[in-house]
Amino acid sequence: MLPVFLQAQYTEVINSNRPSRSMGAFSVGTNVYQWEQGLSMQNGTFSTFQDAQFSGIGSRSQLRIGLFKEQLEFIGTMDYQNDTFSYTNWLGSQEINRTGYKEVSVGMKYLIFDPFRNEDMYIPNIISWRKNNRFRWQDLIPVVAVYATADFSLGDTYPYQETFAPLFRYYYKPISAPPITATAMLLLQQHIFPGWVLVHNAGMHYITTDFPAKKLIGTLTYSFRDRWSFYGEYQLDDSLLYSDLTLGTGAAYLLNKNMQLDVAIQTSVKKTPHLFSAGIGFSFRFDKHKIYADSPQSNTDIKLARSERKSIKKTDKRMGKGLRKLDKKQKRIERKINRKR
Repeated sequence: MLPVFLQAQYTEVINSNRPSRSMGAFSVGTNVYQWEQGLSMQNGTFSTFQDAQFSGIGSRSQLRIGLFKEQLEFIGTMDYQNDTFSYTNWLGSQEINRTGYKEVSVGMKYLIFDPFRNEDMYIPNIISWRKNNRFRWQDLIPVVAVYATADFSLGDTYPYQETFAPLFRYYYKPISAPPITATAMLLLQQHIFPGWVLVHNAGMHYITTDFPAKKLIGTLTYSFRDRWSFYGEYQLDDSLLYSDLTLGTGAAYLLNKNMQLDVAIQTSVKKTPHLFSAGIGFSFRFDKHKIYADSPQSNTDIKLARSERKSIKKTDKRMGKGLRKLDKKQKRIERKINRKR
C-alpha cells in the first residue's frame, strides 16, 4: 500500500513487505516499530528422487524498526517450519517428523537514492488529469537501496533452507551450514503508473559458504480503491543445491492505516522438486514517527538547510576571528601597562 508521490520514507499508511517475497526500497520511518507475520501450508514432492515428499506448516515473522535516520531500517527475520518428510529406499518407506528454523537473520536496509526528493519532477498538474496519469519516462528512475544481513544457523534440520536435506545425508555427502553466513541485496523500486509499483531484488545469500545462492525477485503490485492491492511475482534461485523459477500471486487488504491482512500462494515451475505454499498474513505497526524540522524531506529543503549551515559556519568563523583579534589587542594593552609600571 503505497501513495503515488512519496516525499519521505514514512507513509501515512502501513508499508508492508507482505505478502510478496521481495523487499521494498523504502524504510518504515524513524520511531516506527512494525511486525509482519505469516502462516502457510507447505508441501513439496520429488518423485524422481526416492519418491520424496513433505507437508507441513510454516511460520514467517519479521520485525522492522526505523531508527536514527529516515533512510535506515533494522530488520530481524525468523522462518520456522514443522513438517513430515517421507521417502523410499531399499528398506522400504521412511518417515521423519521435523521441526526447525529455515532462516534466522538480523540486518539493515539503507536507502541511497530517492528520485522523489526532486520535487520539480513530480509536481502534480492541477489542470490536466491525463498528464498526471500518463506514462512518463522519469517514472522509470528507480529508488535504490541496499540490504545486508548476518544469517544464523540454528541446527541442521534445514541447512541452506534445503527442505530435501535428508536425501543428501543418506545418498550424497551430508551438508551442514556454518553458524554465521552473510546476505547482500540490491533493492530497486519504480512507480511506473499511478497505483502500479515494480520492485526488483537482486543479490546473493550464503556469501561466505561453499553453497552461495544467487537470487532475483521481481514483484508488480497494483493498488485498487485505496484499501486493496494485488501482486504478481517471479523468483529465480540458482545454487549448487537448488535452482528453479517460482511464481506467486496474492492480495492485501488495509484494515486501517496501521494494520493489513494478506493472502498469497507460491509454486515452483520445475517438478524436480516441486514446491507449493499457500498462506495468510498480518502486518501491524506501532507508529511514533515524527518529521523533525532538522530532517529535510526534499531537495529544496536540503539545499536551504545546507546554505543555512554554511552561513552559520561563516558567521562563527568571522566571530572567532574577531574574538581572536580582540584578545591579541587586549594582551598588547596589558603588556604596555605592565611595562609602564
